[in-house]
Amino acid sequence: MMQILAADPMEHVLPHPLFGNHLVWFTNQSLMALVAAVLMLLIFPKLFAKPDSSAPSGSKNFFESILEFLRIEVFRPALKENTDKFVPFLWTVFFFIGFCNILGCIPIAEFIAVITNLIFGHPIEHIGGTATGSINTTATLAVCAFFFIHFNGLDAVAKSLMDGTYGHHPAHDEHSSSGAPGHEAAIDLEHMRAEALPADVPGNMHALSDPTAHYTDGDYYLGPHERNAAEQFEKQNKMSPGMALLLAVPLYLWNFAPHPFKPGPGESKAKWLIDVPFFMFLLVMELLGAVIKPFALCMRLFANMVAGHAVLAVLISLIVAAPSIGLMFALGVPIGGMDLAIQFLEIFVAVLQAYIFTFLTTLFIASAVAPEH
Repeated sequence: MMQILAADPMEHVLPHPLFGNHLVWFTNQSLMALVAAVLMLLIFPKLFAKPDSSAPSGSKNFFESILEFLRIEVFRPALKENTDKFVPFLWTVFFFIGFCNILGCIPIAEFIAVITNLIFGHPIEHIGGTATGSINTTATLAVCAFFFIHFNGLDAVAKSLMDGTYGHHPAHDEHSSSGAPGHEAAIDLEHMRAEALPADVPGNMHALSDPTAHYTDGDYYLGPHERNAAEQFEKQNKMSPGMALLLAVPLYLWNFAPHPFKPGPGESKAKWLIDVPFFMFLLVMELLGAVIKPFALCMRLFANMVAGHAVLAVLISLIVAAPSIGLMFALGVPIGGMDLAIQFLEIFVAVLQAYIFTFLTTLFIASAVAPEH
């Protein structure tokens, strides 16, 4: 038992191969990622097997409150009418990271080592750990987010080209009182009432239950003449799927960076001579940013999950390193209290990091699926 505790503190943090070879191996952190996935497959299909309008209770109420909070307060303000399209991916990311992080806060490996040592006379070690404490896990999550973000960005451009709405506000879009295209958050009072206005302002509660329908309800149609002109524009500019897919990539890149000197209506086309060089420089910066963003997601999650466990392991090793039983006891009381406080902080950080990863991914998706912005 003493040998288990006296080991290198980082032994509790680093990955340990359970089986495999020099090319492919299955570690304790891979095992915990698998456990997190299996738990999700067991819990969510069981709790939400079919639509149920009755008031939830128990564990279903717990998970449903989290799901609705994320959907309404985190995803919907950024994704608007695209909310329901992306919630399955974002919910999965949040709960997978959350389950991995929370399982890492439970000293499963230590319990198994102690129990097997008592039963078999020797411990079975490293059957547990933090899946997100492995750079492989967090990097895989970040790569999945990267491809999901930009695939859907390209998909949005291609669909707008096929619909004939690329670079043009559809006939049902909201417009300001002056007739100029407006932004929903600035002019759509009914929609805003469900988001950010004071509680004494009557709200449209349909936004809470069905944001997709709510944000495409057509409350702000153009006048007949303007609407007919817009529909005619869309009909004339529709593209075949093949042509839309062919143009989606260059147009996605064209809108990937701002055009600071783009000539407006009636302005000299010579401004393109200034705009294009600046655009190319900004495009390089934006492309670097597109790579740095998922890298930051990966490293933030990895570093936060490793750091807390490393601190806990080091503090416990100080007790074991004491030369006498009395000193062990003297150190054990304050260090035990510190470990308990840090453990509660670890649980908070576990949930917070799942939220941050999901929130930032939501913002990146929202910016990618607005092809003209």
